[in-house]
Amino acid sequence: MINIGVFCSSLDGKIIFSELARDLGEKIAQNNLSLVYGGGKLGLMGDIAKAAKSKGSTVISVIPDYLNKPSITYNDADKIHVTSDLFERKRKLIGLSDILVALPGGVGTIDEIFDVIALYALGEIEKPIFLLNIDNFWEPLIRILDHLRESKMIRSSEDKFIEARSLENLFIVNNIEELFDHKSFKKIIS
Repeated sequence: MINIGVFCSSLDGKIIFSELARDLGEKIAQNNLSLVYGGGKLGLMGDIAKAAKSKGSTVISVIPDYLNKPSITYNDADKIHVTSDLFERKRKLIGLSDILVALPGGVGTIDEIFDVIALYALGEIEKPIFLLNIDNFWEPLIRILDHLRESKMIRSSEDKFIEARSLENLFIVNNIEELFDHKSFKKIIS
């Protein structure tokens, strides 16, 4: 089974974001893929988990012990991995996933994205990460990455703050169709 790891908010945000999460959960199930995510039943996390589960997908939850409460945890997940903290949660989620996808989210989601980029840059993982840029949500982050890639370091006009290779596993897609049609996504799920 191919596991799609999804980073997203435990809050709701715009209706379009909740619809995206539900649609992605359904699409994951329709393609006989499993969902790996942060374990919550609230916000976008809850939307994607409930949609994937309702359509027959395996849902794998990874949640830190101090958040593993009935008011937070999606207890209908097929497997719940309880970790000691957020750092272990992130490592476990990344480790269980074949592909990573970031939906809109806050600082936790941004942290997860940058961790995947850093792990790839250091050669620790080879997994692709996709930013689902619905409603141009990720545009400010994309501009920061472009800025870092283009900025010169003081000691040398040749060096940049981000090597081109560091972002080779990062892909920007604007909707679910682009995600599932992307050659790097299709290569893994085929």
